[in-house]
Amino acid sequence: MKQMNNQCCAYRIYPEPAGTHYFQQDLMTEEQVERLFDYAQILELIIFEAGWAFLIDRYGYPLLYEINNRSGWFDSESLEEFKLYVQAYRDDANRI
Repeated sequence: MKQMNNQCCAYRIYPEPAGTHYFQQDLMTEEQVERLFDYAQILELIIFEAGWAFLIDRYGYPLLYEINNRSGWFDSESLEEFKLYVQAYRDDANRI
């Protein structure tokens, strides 16, 4: 089992004023990831590169695609299209 690190994976702007920082231990279940995607969908949260790396390593693209479909974040019709959305999101987030 890989050791968890303490690098911030995602940040949500609520609750104000400090917001919420998400770490690997906060993303250990599918339900937690779905909630993360829900917040990202309404522009309350950003997933950092470390977060995507962790999510892809832990869950893989096929399961993340299923979680996304439950959340309704990315409107993708296939796994391949989902991967393109994720890469575009990562590219955009890296510009911030």
